[in-house]
Amino acid sequence: MTDESPPSYDRTVAHERDVSRYRHSYPQFDYEERIDDLAQRLETSEADAAVLPNYVDLTYYTGSGQPANLYVPVGDGRSARLFVRRAMAFARQEVELPDRYLERGGLSALAEYAGDVATLAVPLDAVPAAITSKLAAVLDAELVDVSDIVLSQRATKAEGEVELLTEAAELYEVAHDAIRRRAAPGVTEKEVAGEVIGALVAAGMDDRIFFRRWDARLPAAGLIASGDVLPLVSGHAMTVTGTGVARSMPWGPSNRPLENGDFLAADIALNWAGYHGDVARTYVVGDATPDQREWFRKVLTIHEEARNAVESGVSAEAPYLAARECAEKLGVAEWLCGYAEMQAPYIGHSIGLEADEEPTLVQGNTTELREGMVVTIEPKLIHPDHGTVVVEDDYLVTDSGVDRLSTTPQKLFEIQTGNNES
Repeated sequence: MTDESPPSYDRTVAHERDVSRYRHSYPQFDYEERIDDLAQRLETSEADAAVLPNYVDLTYYTGSGQPANLYVPVGDGRSARLFVRRAMAFARQEVELPDRYLERGGLSALAEYAGDVATLAVPLDAVPAAITSKLAAVLDAELVDVSDIVLSQRATKAEGEVELLTEAAELYEVAHDAIRRRAAPGVTEKEVAGEVIGALVAAGMDDRIFFRRWDARLPAAGLIASGDVLPLVSGHAMTVTGTGVARSMPWGPSNRPLENGDFLAADIALNWAGYHGDVARTYVVGDATPDQREWFRKVLTIHEEARNAVESGVSAEAPYLAARECAEKLGVAEWLCGYAEMQAPYIGHSIGLEADEEPTLVQGNTTELREGMVVTIEPKLIHPDHGTVVVEDDYLVTDSGVDRLSTTPQKLFEIQTGNNES
């Protein structure tokens, strides 16, 4: 027995305990410079200020995804303030800005600081209407969209961001090993997916994939499909989707058991410390036939043509146009990235803090590719009879072309009986 009283706490223990040792290492970025840059870019808009409430943009501009609202007046980044709604103790650890940027409070505190704001820029593509309507009411301001400005700034990656994107892309090696270890006749797509996600999470991947699109979501192990499921393109995207196991999630791995001779395609988004890789490979259960090898050779040729078209200064549609021309020469254009009504004129997209960043490599997109952008090249040939093949890799745009970030060999993999692959 003891007469000592239990300690009393007037604040949470998070104020004293540094949790960084439990997390992935994170590069240092100049967040003040990013906010200053945003403030200057806002001068091209109709807004008096911007408010960013969504956690992905907050991570980019402050280093923390804690619940908060970042207020940035036009042309004056030094007067920006981060109004932390909850967990100030964590915010002080994570936000790499001088203390003067941090304020406690929600929208009322923000409105008091902002004063008279007639027009407010908000990322309308990423923030729920319930939040934007509150912002408009509290500040008595007209709303305009700031998403294009934010995404354009985020499109060119800093050196530390490229390092994280590279680590994410290299994680596919873990998924690749898991697929070869588990895939076999009689094993279901879902069972292969379970092996994949278990291995990825154990290797340190975050099993949440961030998307800009409000209705985008993925199964934890990505899109894994096989055999006669492969040409069944669901509404998730014009790509290999699989059917999933439920109507509420009608894409992804299903309960279909693998059969000898199947194509198996795996298209997996990978999150490392908030940054995303996006890699896909094609496998054959057993020995590949000459027809399967030829089908794969064509998709790899298309991939190479699209990749070779990527360079700083070209339009974002140039890689697709190169891929389309190559597919026409090979006689497979009607099967490129879908078929019939489920075909799309695109060949890839940018990646970063979200898996679906701009610019998209799609016909009609005149946005200029710039050095420092990171894009995927993901041609696939989807045919009801020949089957489906895909090769997707992540590339850094450089002053002389591209550097590949993903490392798994670009080949058709055979998964032999007993799970010995070649």
